[in-house]
Amino acid sequence: MASYTLEDKCRLLANSRLFGNISVKTLESLARYTKSRSFTNRGVICRRGDIGSQIYVIAKGRVTIHTDSEEGKELGFGFMSAGDVFGEIAMFDGGERTATVKAIEDTEILVIERRDFIPFIEREPKVAVQLLVTLAGRLRSADEHFEDIFFRNLPGRLAKKFLGLADSYGKKTEDGIEIDLKLSQGEIGKLTGATRESINKQMRAWEMAGLIGCQKGFVTIKDHDALEEISDLA
Repeated sequence: MASYTLEDKCRLLANSRLFGNISVKTLESLARYTKSRSFTNRGVICRRGDIGSQIYVIAKGRVTIHTDSEEGKELGFGFMSAGDVFGEIAMFDGGERTATVKAIEDTEILVIERRDFIPFIEREPKVAVQLLVTLAGRLRSADEHFEDIFFRNLPGRLAKKFLGLADSYGKKTEDGIEIDLKLSQGEIGKLTGATRESINKQMRAWEMAGLIGCQKGFVTIKDHDALEEISDLA
């Protein structure tokens, strides 16, 4: 487990999207109560249905977020990385977690308890406003995600998902833009509400057409314009 000093915790909080407009000095009172936790690849940070009273800040690493049914079917919502915050809904109302969050690489998390967070945002309205902005963004993203699944065909939503991942995690290579996330076809299916078999068929067709490349679980976008056109037409 990483050992963070008070100065480290203040810096990590200040670099997050939620506390980015708050001075390091102001964050000291919150950082004193902040705990750190470590998770290895595939470690579960929280599960859907668990009762939660903490909010989490990613200090290092990446996580995936998904929900599942009683039948075991999973629907992925996406990924988060250093600086992102999650767990705010259950932290506020003390109810059940709305999604399961897993590490997809070695990950460090800062944990803030509700009893420490609520008094802090009462003193710092800027954080409360930013938290509302974060919640509104999550709601918009969830609405768009479900609309894509219900109203876009598979090529359209798969193209849109690849383009979105490239914007967030893409790196330029000689062959195009490589998405710096190792994804199985099953995981891609969960993100797009499709079966692994249908994802395999579509990706092979795009590989043969020169739109994407796939190697060792990493997808490279070779023809960005073509994927944009497919996404727009869906």
